[in-house]
Amino acid sequence: MNVARQTFDIPQQSPARTGVNIIGELNAASNNSPQTLIGAHYDTVPGSPGADDNASGVSAMLECARVLVATGFKHRISFIAFDAEEIQTPADGLHGSTAFVQNLKPGDRPSAAIIFESIGFSSSTIKQRLPRSFRFLFRRAYNALKRQSFKANSLLILSKSEGIKVSRHLEQIASKPEVNLPTLPLEVPKWMPLVRNLRRSDHAPFWLAGIPAVMISDTAFFRNPYYHQPTDTPETVDASMIAQATRMVLEFVETQDN
Repeated sequence: MNVARQTFDIPQQSPARTGVNIIGELNAASNNSPQTLIGAHYDTVPGSPGADDNASGVSAMLECARVLVATGFKHRISFIAFDAEEIQTPADGLHGSTAFVQNLKPGDRPSAAIIFESIGFSSSTIKQRLPRSFRFLFRRAYNALKRQSFKANSLLILSKSEGIKVSRHLEQIASKPEVNLPTLPLEVPKWMPLVRNLRRSDHAPFWLAGIPAVMISDTAFFRNPYYHQPTDTPETVDASMIAQATRMVLEFVETQDN
């Protein structure tokens, strides 16, 4: 595994601030483009320990890297810990992933990007909340949630365009008994503008660059009362759900190795 740091200037900061992405590449000597990129942001909002947002995502990414190294995965694959996702000035943050995508060389463009974003919160007492228009715009996801009795124990898989193929493959894997992870498949139609709730994480710069990408999430503030709070601590995180998400992504990656 080759590991490097990518530094970038965070725009419109006073005083000036520099961010650092951590980039790991397995089989980097291969002449092929990376088959899959797995990413998660590692920064938090000020005052929050960030156990769910986003230590949960980083831990899943690191476990994917550990397993694939240990099992001798043969294809080129990238693991990125993005910085400055949470810095909301200017615009919507996502500065680390934006810098990464903008600096990609043609031979380094992944065939798919999978972003882990807050994947550790579930509840047996809290019901899953939704935006008002969700049931009309995303009938398939709404019906899946309805079948699950609106339990807050699933993970959303957000996709659009070519990323929908990745999402449906992940969904199929998640339904297997050895994974057994309830999912909410939210597929954005081509005609729909990318409103803020659809671009709140590091998948968005990949979408804008035409790279298939999915974002996996527990839906953050639509479920987690500790989101962006000092109470986002390790004891509130469901480690079993993080493990299920990790298994799902690992099986997806390993099927690409055939």
